[in-house]
Amino acid sequence: MNGVRAVLSSPNAPRFAAGWLACVLACALACGAARAADAPAAVPIDAAASASAPADKPPVATVPVPGTTKTVEIPAPLATVSAPTVPTPDSVPGGEKVERVQVTDPFIELHTFPGRGYPIFYVAGRGEWVSIELRHTDWYKVRTATGKEGWVTRAQLQTTLAENGLAAPFGDIAFNDYLARRWELGAGYGRFHQEPLIKFWLSYRISDTLSFESTLGQVQGVFSGTTLWHVNLQAEPWSDQRFSPFAGIGIGQFKNIPNQSLVNFQTTNARLADAIVGARYHLTDRFMIRADYAIYTAFVSQQRSLEYRAATAGLSFFF
Repeated sequence: MNGVRAVLSSPNAPRFAAGWLACVLACALACGAARAADAPAAVPIDAAASASAPADKPPVATVPVPGTTKTVEIPAPLATVSAPTVPTPDSVPGGEKVERVQVTDPFIELHTFPGRGYPIFYVAGRGEWVSIELRHTDWYKVRTATGKEGWVTRAQLQTTLAENGLAAPFGDIAFNDYLARRWELGAGYGRFHQEPLIKFWLSYRISDTLSFESTLGQVQGVFSGTTLWHVNLQAEPWSDQRFSPFAGIGIGQFKNIPNQSLVNFQTTNARLADAIVGARYHLTDRFMIRADYAIYTAFVSQQRSLEYRAATAGLSFFF
């Protein structure tokens, strides 16, 4: 200790301390370089995995360790299963959605126009999606995914499936139109007081069970000709049935013109009241048959009235 103190207290002590510190740092750097030289080189995991992984096995990475090697298996990512895709709905002018259906029968036949007499130009197979573009009675205009456009019968579309997987609703469209009718125009033939009668009618439904009807009739008898018209309010309590009875009452005008060959012929112009019962039957598409029986009362004067009975049957169509 006395020697060390003597050295430190000598004038050359700072030089001696600096030299000693430099030697210590040099030894530390030399030891660190030797250890770095002995350490194994790092191997990229991705490169090792791509080099050592067989095509039919999961990729592996080889990591060398001093004295031995260790193999680490890297599991392959799970394959993602995509959900079944449904065709994106198209749009028609105005932004309305076009209904799509999927063919479940072996095929459906596309005609060039709505009618069995028109040729079949394309067949859509099972699993194909078609869009409903237009309807004409029992025929539907469809468009396939490849852009083919044609007409298909309602019977073939009844077996298709909608986008929700349920059966597509294709009911009796003609009968649905009949239930939703508003206007009816028709003509009939019958007997008016034992004379031939031709009449025309036009009706408008104001509700499911009530309608207004305007009628024009012409009677050409042996001794005179008669023209009549009247407006009725009709009730149809079973309007949701294909066979639908009705009843009505109304007022109008009656005009009788005798033949000019008769002596002292005189035209009769009188107010008219009527009561009518009848029935309609929906035939097909937009056509109906109709039969009715009416009692007409012509008020010739305040003291005199004439009563006539008439029965007619005819054909009408609705729109």
